[in-house]
Amino acid sequence: MTSGHTRLRLSCADYHVAWVCALADVELLPARLMLDEEHPTPSYNTHYDENTYICGSISGHAVVIATCPQGETGNVNAGRLTGSLFKTFPSIRVAVLVGIGGGIPRTEEDAEDSLNNIHLGDVVVGWPGDGKPACVYHDRGRSKPNGEFEMVGTMQSPDWRLINALGILVSDHELEKTTFDHQLARLRRHKLHRRFAHPGVEHDRLFKASYSHVGNSKSNCAACDYSQLVQRPQRTEQEARGMVFHQGRVATGNSVIRDGKLRDDIGIRCDGALCVEMEAAGVDVNRRCLVIRGISDYADSHKSDLWQSHAAGNAAAFTRELLCRLQTTAVQEMQGVVEVAPWLVPLARPQSFVGREPQLDKIAKHIMSEKSNKLSIYGLGGCGKTALALEVAYRTREQQPECAIFWVPAVNREHFEQAYRDIAEALHIPGVLDDQTDVKQLVKVRLSDERTAKWLMIVDNADDAHILFSKTEKDELCRLIDFLPHSSKGSIVFTTRTKKVAVDLSGNSLLAIGELEKTEAIEVLKTRLDEEHEHQLEDETIVTNFLETVAFLALAIVQAVAFINKNGVALTDYIILYKSSEEEASALLSKEFEEQGRYSETENSIATTWFVSFEQIRRQDELASAYLCFMACVISNDIPKSMLLDEGSDVEQIEAIGTLKAYAFISERQNLRDQNGLQAKHQERTFDIHPLVHLAIRIWIKACGQWRVWVERTLDRLLEIVPLGDHSTIQVWTAYLPHAVHTVSQSTDVPDLDDEGTGIYILERIGWCEFVLGRYRASELARRKVVEWRMEVLGREHIHTLTAMNNLALTLGSLGKYQEAETMHRETSTLQKKLLGRENTETITCMSNLALVLSNLGDYGEAESIHRENVILRGQVLGENHPDTLTSMNCLTHVLKAQRRYEEAETLTRETLRLRENVLGEKHPHTLATLHSLASLLAKQRKYAGAEQMGRLAYEGLEKALGKDHPDTLMCMNNLAYALQKLGKLGAAKEMYQLALGGRERTLGDDHPFTVTSAYNLGHTFRELGDDALAEEMYWRAVKGYEKALGDYHFDTLNSVHSLASALQASKRLEAAEYMYRRALNGKEKTIGKDHHSTIRTVRHLADLLRCMHRYEEAVALYQRASAVLTVANGLEHSETQYCLSYQRELEHILHIQTIDTGNNGVDNDRSRSPDSTNYEELLGEMAIR
Repeated sequence: MTSGHTRLRLSCADYHVAWVCALADVELLPARLMLDEEHPTPSYNTHYDENTYICGSISGHAVVIATCPQGETGNVNAGRLTGSLFKTFPSIRVAVLVGIGGGIPRTEEDAEDSLNNIHLGDVVVGWPGDGKPACVYHDRGRSKPNGEFEMVGTMQSPDWRLINALGILVSDHELEKTTFDHQLARLRRHKLHRRFAHPGVEHDRLFKASYSHVGNSKSNCAACDYSQLVQRPQRTEQEARGMVFHQGRVATGNSVIRDGKLRDDIGIRCDGALCVEMEAAGVDVNRRCLVIRGISDYADSHKSDLWQSHAAGNAAAFTRELLCRLQTTAVQEMQGVVEVAPWLVPLARPQSFVGREPQLDKIAKHIMSEKSNKLSIYGLGGCGKTALALEVAYRTREQQPECAIFWVPAVNREHFEQAYRDIAEALHIPGVLDDQTDVKQLVKVRLSDERTAKWLMIVDNADDAHILFSKTEKDELCRLIDFLPHSSKGSIVFTTRTKKVAVDLSGNSLLAIGELEKTEAIEVLKTRLDEEHEHQLEDETIVTNFLETVAFLALAIVQAVAFINKNGVALTDYIILYKSSEEEASALLSKEFEEQGRYSETENSIATTWFVSFEQIRRQDELASAYLCFMACVISNDIPKSMLLDEGSDVEQIEAIGTLKAYAFISERQNLRDQNGLQAKHQERTFDIHPLVHLAIRIWIKACGQWRVWVERTLDRLLEIVPLGDHSTIQVWTAYLPHAVHTVSQSTDVPDLDDEGTGIYILERIGWCEFVLGRYRASELARRKVVEWRMEVLGREHIHTLTAMNNLALTLGSLGKYQEAETMHRETSTLQKKLLGRENTETITCMSNLALVLSNLGDYGEAESIHRENVILRGQVLGENHPDTLTSMNCLTHVLKAQRRYEEAETLTRETLRLRENVLGEKHPHTLATLHSLASLLAKQRKYAGAEQMGRLAYEGLEKALGKDHPDTLMCMNNLAYALQKLGKLGAAKEMYQLALGGRERTLGDDHPFTVTSAYNLGHTFRELGDDALAEEMYWRAVKGYEKALGDYHFDTLNSVHSLASALQASKRLEAAEYMYRRALNGKEKTIGKDHHSTIRTVRHLADLLRCMHRYEEAVALYQRASAVLTVANGLEHSETQYCLSYQRELEHILHIQTIDTGNNGVDNDRSRSPDSTNYEELLGEMAIR
């Protein structure tokens, strides 16, 4: 570079060559050293152009060097740089983008010649000469169905004259006629020449793509494993220090590449690209530009600064050598840059945009079509509508540079009108400055003119219908929507959060945008996550969990990653923090962050971005706002329509739900289908509220100070609709139940909310519903809370407290907690007698429940006494034929049956049946239930034919009266199957058991004790049919089901354990069978006592097992125990007593002989005397009939 006392001063229009170097700290100095002389920078409008320019000449060419401020890099800043450059210097004919990039080594087949492969310090010229784009996006191409990658070019190819000059340079280099040494000498003469020196071949290290760097970026791979270096031909010192350049494709993108595998993948996808960088992506697509890059690293994790200045110097030297072969007259003859169509898009291209290709294709087809010029993109706030619209704008600019593109924000009227003024100025419409002129009308007229060039208008954030569709006092004639142009040359794309507005704007030309697909969400995560956290992407489980936490919503992902990057936390830490409490989740979702492609004045956090929509709904649709607030207080999914607030007319309710669906805040579940694939009749409409919206609306309600109000309103509504466990509406209220539990549980966090007891009343209803569903543990939990609250607030002797205690005791009895249930029933009945009297119906009911518990404890005498007294009292108070009196009679029959007083029980049952037929009618459910009881009683007496006959009559009647899936109908079906089984009709019994099991699964759920009982009975049938495997499977299901529903020590649980032991014994797994028998025995001894007949039955079976295992001493002890109890209970001559005594004597004899001759251990194992069939029948009868 020369200098003189006077320097040539040119105007901006005199410069024809643009040298763009985006990295000022690395690329600017070598560029300036290539100038023959520097010129004073001509004056230009710095208000619109903030670039730094150095002007000068090279071989007669007037050259302007443009650079970004130090520290500003990337395609966005490069785009700002070149955008202003070409406006300030309008006569540019040649543009070169010169600097450093990452090398993509060639494949091994192409790398046999060391000069043919890419090395650090080499220069790559972006001109492959194969007819395909010279510079392509590596992150914006399209994958074809055949797996190929369709490349998308970033800019126009250079002028043919510049390409010819490149061809001459290549030829001269082959003939050694270049002057690269002279160009490089310009660098060596500078005082900072050491900066540009070759670092040495020993520092040119290419590691295997899969090997990651060890240490920090300043370590220069000192700790890396050199055995992981790629073995390839090395250059000599002379070759390395000379100029080596390559012609090839350059890949550009939105992010710095520091991954060897990704680098190689880019090379393959981009058809053999030799270099990857990120500035070319920002160059105006309408410009002819040649990319020249010095290779400063291999785009992997071993990237360092060591080679940057040397590589930048080589690129600069090469560029000067090229320009020296280009005639100045040839440059002046080149075509100038065609005036580009107006581009009024104020937002940068989102760096993390990925995917959405089907939607982009649909929008592109719409823009190309001349039939309809309007399309609305709608979807939940934060799903990426604006980002999609920006991508549409930038792609349209790339693919159709002649198309003008206008961006019109519709967040308010002022933004809309300002955008129209900018459009008018860009189109040079006369009269814009006239205060009396309506600029909006001028723009509409111009763009509606068919002579106007092609245009695309994007109306963004058209969420508030009031802004576009309402008139103002100042402008009473027209709405903003009326100023939208219409022309076959133009298209309008709207973005809006609500489908209702979308329909008003573009009819049925709609495009719905939802959450990201999983692959798309992962790509967004990859582009956003700091290098420090990239290793976490290798764990698919963590990534999936994280994306599910943020609901695959684009803005939520970006916000979360911003927090992670700023605070250096792991994905797992974020997940744990988010799920730790609602307060923490709210704080995370409310964090503001900086984001390109979004308006600076708008809220960026996912929580607050919806606040505007919440306010719009509150103003425009009061019922929709109420629905939304109500939904915030219940669970976010499966919300029945009938559970919502019963307010407004039918039309208003439809519109309110439509509003929430239009905003994508809620979604309606698809109607279920029956087994034949037909849509279920009268199917309840149910809705889900988006999980992040659910949390955001709660944040908003609390911010408005309305949380207590809405919790109270929700509790009041639930109190209206949750019943006391009515079977007739079970399909309806089971859907309400989880919401009621959730709302009551969170109401405890609201101070003093329960003073009025609304939550307690709901909890009381929850207890009844859970009880009816057989979920006794949940019922106990609810009822204990009711008892505790009423004792504290109302006192122990309040009537409502006693009712709650009675209900709790009833649940405890169903759970098999008989002692606790007895204690509570006795206390309750004592207080009720004191307060209400023995004759009160509440007292009688409590005493009846006490009798049920006593019966389960084997105290049949007192149980019978209570039931007899209840029959008398109800007869006196209510009348002998009153339904409640007949209910007491029915309860008495069950106690008699439990005592095996079958004849007496049958007589009373027939009398109860006769009275119920007279009082209630033959078809009344209570009458049919008594008929069913009679059938089961006959089965107990082994009158199976009569049991079948009456069972069928009861079943057919109950099916007509209550429906085939009513619990009473299913119980009757179950017991009818038992009679069939005992009659040897095993096929029919199995079929009916299976029907009962299926019905109970549908009606009561898989975990209800009655459902488990059906599975248990089916196991017995399978065993009789000889299918031991299925029998054992059913027994296991029964054991686990009873354990879950009733607990480990419930009588039914222990009986199922006994049956499983019997099945294990039959399959010769004797040790396992012994374990199960002993478990059943220990449990029964604790719960029903050592002498209970069921306990003794298990003792006998265990004795039989030990006898088969030749453990005679243990078996004798058990037979002795059983025979002693049975002698007292049944008499010495009873068959069961004699069975035990027989084996006891036999084994005692064997043991006596063994003391004389230890070798004689024989035993008569004749199973003809085995009680298996008898015991099995008794056990089956004990459990099956229910």
